[in-house]
Amino acid sequence: MICPKRTSELLDIHLAPFKDKDPAWEIGISKIAGRGVVATRHLKRGEIIFRDSPLLIGLAAHEEDSLNACSVCMILLPDTRFMCRQGCGLPVCSLCAKKKQHKTDCDLFRSWGPNEPEVANSVIIRLLCVARAINLNKDQRDLIYCLQANLDNNHRTEVRNAAKCFKKFPTDKKVIEIMNRTVAVIRTNGFDKTTDRTNDNQEFNYRALYPLFGVMNHDCIPNSYYTFEEKTNNMIVRAAVDIPEGFEITTTYTKLFTGNIARHLFLKMKKNFTCKCPRCSDPTEKGAYISGLYCRDTSCNGLVVPEITGLPHPNWNCLECKQKSTHAQMMKSQDFASGAINAKNNSNSLRTLIQYLNEKSDQFIPDSNHVIIDAKLSVLQRLNQSREDCSEELAANTRLRYSRDIMQVMDKLGMGDSLVRTQLQEQVRKEEERRAIKQAAEAEKQRKLAELQEKAAEADKLLAALAANGDETAAAIIAAETAPSCAPTGATAPTPAPAAELA
Repeated sequence: MICPKRTSELLDIHLAPFKDKDPAWEIGISKIAGRGVVATRHLKRGEIIFRDSPLLIGLAAHEEDSLNACSVCMILLPDTRFMCRQGCGLPVCSLCAKKKQHKTDCDLFRSWGPNEPEVANSVIIRLLCVARAINLNKDQRDLIYCLQANLDNNHRTEVRNAAKCFKKFPTDKKVIEIMNRTVAVIRTNGFDKTTDRTNDNQEFNYRALYPLFGVMNHDCIPNSYYTFEEKTNNMIVRAAVDIPEGFEITTTYTKLFTGNIARHLFLKMKKNFTCKCPRCSDPTEKGAYISGLYCRDTSCNGLVVPEITGLPHPNWNCLECKQKSTHAQMMKSQDFASGAINAKNNSNSLRTLIQYLNEKSDQFIPDSNHVIIDAKLSVLQRLNQSREDCSEELAANTRLRYSRDIMQVMDKLGMGDSLVRTQLQEQVRKEEERRAIKQAAEAEKQRKLAELQEKAAEADKLLAALAANGDETAAAIIAAETAPSCAPTGATAPTPAPAAELA
């Protein structure tokens, strides 16, 4: 294991611009794996633990991405004439073309001789984040080597494929080793368009390496969460719950609402380790039943959960009747429900999807299952953009109901603050505020109506008393005065009798 002391020294140099003289963390021996980030004092829920800046950052540039983003500032550019005119093969805006960062990148790639410098190539653009490691100073490069890297047979593939895109790609073993190591470190601890993390933290669309964050270990119920500053791309890590002094600060490498089996597979295949956290050791996932399905025995109302074996296809046990089922049998049930929800989701009718989730889906799959949770998150995301074909009342009720449903699952998991909880709480607050205003308006309307009815009742009593005393003229006058507020529209008050008749 790399010495925690040396890692701390290099991190202090890297984080010097933040000038944190009394940091709330330190690098120590982890009970989870190797090193970890440990709290040096009691941290309150919501407190900022640390800020981290990217040691390396660049465009993710997957094949399906549009490639017309500036390689320096990463803003989208017009569809034409966005490639560097110097022939480096990188897209760049007119302002960044004059900056030192692009000059360094441009000189490096031009020395390698891109095969087609005028055509945007995802392989070349994607390599830039890795290639920038070549121009780091010694301390920065040593920091990369201090971070964990899973060196498998595929970590050299990216650099090999990129070499085919240049005429004079370097053959120096040290240069190639730096890039290969950087690829492995980013794959192990970095960001690469965080589609696997967007349940819990802020989505991040770039490829980047944050060194201090890279030392943090994984937990399926993390005690911290992170966001990014828009202008600087600096990371801010906050405490999701109260963290006692001496406790390890953890993050999550997976989606929060992924079931046990899928999380195990992802962590094993992508991160090369098996998680043994309390959630992963509990078939019920702390009573949240995110993997839960209905028992196949129609006479049983129990839930079925997978055995904790670490295998990709475990047996499943009913918690009620104890009947065992194979993984293939249970996946048929889940796939049926998932297929039905996807069909409704693709029907372009949000109202139909909501009605199915509210009235039909629980006949086939429990509301706690991750398939339902993901569908509800999708509905909330669509409602944030527009109501589509939903009435205002249906949209409002759905926002409130689904937000509460998802937060209830988070509470069962023991999940504290996070970006998604903040968003859900805001939706609940807005909807409760809207309902309170509506109820207040209705109450005011009822109050005014009651006042009118009370006045009408008093007028009726007075009229009856006057009529009983034979004072018909006074009664007619009172009736005329109360007519505008009590009489039906169009009614007229009786005309008083002439004075001669009164005499």
